[in-house]
Parts: sequence; structure tokens; C-alpha cells
Amino acid sequence: MLISRRDFVKKDALAAVHDCLAKLGNPHLKLKTVHVTGTNGKGSVCALFEASARAAGLKTGLFISPHLVSITERIQLNGENIPEAVFAGLFEEVLSAGPGLGFFEILTCMAFLFFEREGVDLAVVEVGIGGRWDTTNVLPKPELSVITSVDYDHKKYLGGTLSEIAAQKAGIIKRGGICVAPILSPEARAEISAEAAEKGAQCHFFAPAFEIVSRDWENSRMLLRHKKTGQTFPFGILGEPQVSNATLVWEGLEIMRGLGWPISRVHAAAGFESVRWPGRFQVVRGGPGLGGALFVVDGAHNEEAVRAFARNWLASPFAAKPAAFVMGILQDKERRGILATLAPLAGKFIFTRPDFYRAADPCALADELSAIRPDAEVEVEEDIFAALSAASRSGTAAVIGSFYLAGAALERLGESRQRAVQETSC
Repeated sequence: MLISRRDFVKKDALAAVHDCLAKLGNPHLKLKTVHVTGTNGKGSVCALFEASARAAGLKTGLFISPHLVSITERIQLNGENIPEAVFAGLFEEVLSAGPGLGFFEILTCMAFLFFEREGVDLAVVEVGIGGRWDTTNVLPKPELSVITSVDYDHKKYLGGTLSEIAAQKAGIIKRGGICVAPILSPEARAEISAEAAEKGAQCHFFAPAFEIVSRDWENSRMLLRHKKTGQTFPFGILGEPQVSNATLVWEGLEIMRGLGWPISRVHAAAGFESVRWPGRFQVVRGGPGLGGALFVVDGAHNEEAVRAFARNWLASPFAAKPAAFVMGILQDKERRGILATLAPLAGKFIFTRPDFYRAADPCALADELSAIRPDAEVEVEEDIFAALSAASRSGTAAVIGSFYLAGAALERLGESRQRAVQETSC
């Protein structure tokens, strides 16, 4: 019943959500939160804030989207998914209070109610889309509002220029609040600064405070160095964009310490080391049926994210090996730019269909890639495991284009590895 409500309809009002939350006792008004938006990097930044707060001994809530394998991933307590029985009970309760709400609106109300009842010390909340009219923007005044990046995505809903997109994301800034962001394009920075000025809020833009020292490609980890202090930090997510993400969390926690939050630099370092965030240049070995092939699973699904993936791929040892890319893209994405960026990176492309109602036709994608790269080997496999199996014959593969595809691939790869364990034990 929840899944049937997943069609996104842009609403320029949050009255129905406020009404539902009021019937539930306004749980969102009782929470201390960090509110995170951005074109890319939202999930990683949320995970880093949550891991650092948990390392400090705080009781944490985490609300994210989308999920990769289980919908319960979206609502977490102290790093653990909400129990399925609790999830089901909350759904019925919220649906009763807000029978007209959509998929994401219901999930948001469920998360706020769960966090309030569990008495979390800090809830880290990821925006679903945009910011200004996102359901999560019912939050009154977060400890921090975080904007991770501003680039092109969801143009139908957010606008076709960086200024328009930035204006939507700047909508999470609250009167008298504090916002942190990276150094953005002049037009995006102008919109965010104007929003902060109008609301009497602080706005801090940070250049990267870290640099990458080394990468452990096979274990999806790397080592960062703080540019000023020289201190090094083991870091649990791979990728160049994590330099900016780590900076926002590091500097954001500095600000929160000034507000009295007991999250020290030692706790931040512990969070950096312990954090794991699947589907972000994640390296996984396939089991039986996949020949032990190496798969890089990445949910990059828009042009900015795909450019970041390409930089990581070219910096990795995998780029020097024959490789196959398994791809699936949703209909509303700027697929021409995505395909043009990825086309030079592999010799073989297998297109498949993510299990999502807005998935693009893999045959149409295959035709577009062939037009860009006529010499590439291109095939279509509607079944995702068949696509992974075909890619595994290259020995090295990437799965990219959608978080829905990344989640399905990780589930199939996990099943493949489990079969390997079972066969070994037999």
C-alpha cells in the first residue's frame, strides 16, 4: 500500500504534512536535527554526521532516501534499520492520521514519530528532492542546514538553471539558523547567500580542508590528510567527492561544538573511520555464477555524480583492465550526458532495467550508447542477474546509473557470495 503511493507530485505547500504531524503530537518539533540537501553527496554527509554523533555516545536517528535493498534502511536508530514490525505499525498510525499523504510524506512522518518516541539526541535528516517544498522542510530550525552540492538534476521540479536549483535547496535555511556549504558556482552561491541574508541566518562556504593520501580500492576505503594540521584520518568511503563531504561534516561539527554539542574531533575521526555507505564506488567480489569477478557498484544517476565516478574510475587500477559496465537509468535523467561521460570508459556495455516504474527502456539506451560509441560491444539483458553474469566474463565490471540498480545488484551479489559460502561449507 505504501509503494502504491510513490508517484511524486510536486506540491508547493506542506499543509497536509503539518496537519498529519499535528494529529500525531507534532513529533518533529521535539527533535534536534541536522538537515541535509544537495544534488549529490547528501547520503554520505548524513552517514558521516550520524557516525560521528554515535561515536560521541549520542542516541542517533537517520532518515535517508532512497533505500538500496530494504525500505527499512530509510529509518535508522543508532546505525540499525528500524525493525519491520515497528515500521509496519508506524505506517498504519501515520496513514490513519494522514490518509491523503503520498509515499515520501508518509515515510517522513513515520521517521519523525519514531525518533521522537525513541528519544534520539540527534536526528540526521536527508531531503528527498530540492528543499523548499520537500516534506522534510517542516522541521522548524535545525542545528545545521547543510547544502552538499548544486548541479543539474530533477529539472522538471527544481528548474533548469543553477540559480533556480540553488534557490530550491536554499529553502531549507531557517530564520536565525546556520547553513554550511562547499564553495559553489557564483550563481548558486548568490542564491544561497541571499536566502540566508533575508532570514538573518549564518552562511558558511568551505573550501576542502582534506586531501586524499591513499586509496584501498579493493576494500572501498581511503586515507585523508587535513591540509592545515597534517593529521591523517582513515575514511570508510571511496571517492574524490568525499573530500568535500568530509569537510562539511568536520566544519559543521566545529560549529555544533560551539553550540554545546559534545562531539569532539576525536569523535569525528572515529565516525570517519567507521562509516560505511553502500553503493558509492563500492567494490564487491561476485561468487558462483559470477566467476569471482570484481564489481564496482555506484549509484551515480546524474551528470555531476557520473563525472565524479569517471574521475574515480580513471584513477583506479580497474581502468587499465578490460571492463564491462552494467547500466540502467531512470526516464527523467539527462541520459545523453550520462552516456557520453561513460562511453569512453569501457569496451562493453550491458543495459538492463532497474526494478522501478520510471526505468528507461534498456533497448533505447543501448541504441543511444551505440550512436555515441559505435565500436563498443553493446547488449541488453532485462534480468539483472543475467546482466551481472554477462559482465562478469570481463573479470572487472561496474554497475552504474541508478540507486535502484545499485541496490538490486548488491542484493544479487550478496546472494552470490552467500551461495559461495554454502558450497564451501558443504
